[in-house]
Amino acid sequence: MTFALMRGYDHINVVARLDPVAAVRDRELGDRILRYPKIFPACSPDFGHAMQYGNEWRIGSLGADEPSAARYGLAIDLRTAADDEPDPATAEAMLAAAGRLDPEEGEQLAKDEWEIGDRRYRIVRVEKFIQFGDRVLEPPRSTDADLAADGLLRDHLIDPAEPCGQWEAQLRLNLVGFMPAAGTVPDIVRTEARHAIRAQPGVVLLPPTFISVELNGDSWATLAGGDDPSEARDRLARHFTGRLPRLREFEGDPPSAEELAEWEAMAAGIRATRGHSFSVRGREFRTVRVSRMLRLGRDGPEAPRPSDQERYG
Repeated sequence: MTFALMRGYDHINVVARLDPVAAVRDRELGDRILRYPKIFPACSPDFGHAMQYGNEWRIGSLGADEPSAARYGLAIDLRTAADDEPDPATAEAMLAAAGRLDPEEGEQLAKDEWEIGDRRYRIVRVEKFIQFGDRVLEPPRSTDADLAADGLLRDHLIDPAEPCGQWEAQLRLNLVGFMPAAGTVPDIVRTEARHAIRAQPGVVLLPPTFISVELNGDSWATLAGGDDPSEARDRLARHFTGRLPRLREFEGDPPSAEELAEWEAMAAGIRATRGHSFSVRGREFRTVRVSRMLRLGRDGPEAPRPSDQERYG
């Protein structure tokens, strides 16, 4: 079956007047671009899958940390969709694809695109970045509460032609050439990034996620993350009461009673604080906004790059 190309993938539809909520969001973005003008890659990309039906592409799910995990996620969704599919032939094809992506025995088929009936499924790659300025990482925005809270972005429409304001247009233009700095990654990674810029020159912004970081002088370390700032803070507290003790147990160095008491006090202090910049028991923490972008080409959203499985698998 022939599938429609993505219209407007390399265009940005700037309008003079936005709806009131979108206008406020764009003004706040402009303020943040001026205050945090630099862009820093944030950890590894997200992987997931998207589905094309007719002229529309929608995200099926995100949140996988490697392409193979995204394929397993697609297999789960295909099996679920097959249960509700009225056409027996299409349902059978969905189950057959799921069986190759998540076999009971043997290795997964490393195939990132499937055409099943009148739908096309693709494993997609989403880049994450942080804005910063004057050595300060961007905190959450007041308008983030208006955005989707589901970090997996299920059924999120990928619409490059959606009207946007001047500041979103500026950021998307800034991101067209976004790639790792020389010397920070292997040469092949930069080569693939240059190819992606040419093959997928369009950029759309996706709703953000959030992380909790600990500052230590000029460096910082990510300790937890969440779909919204409150979830990131709660997971930071649970880092000290859950993950850290289990990690020590796994390493064969169980924490002492004094350490456990200290971590319980840390968690209680974190939950009792307010704001996105806070200090607990002499340690400095921040809640940081992680923005997400998806590259688009004539044939739709970007798939994983050749080196992704080796780097993140």
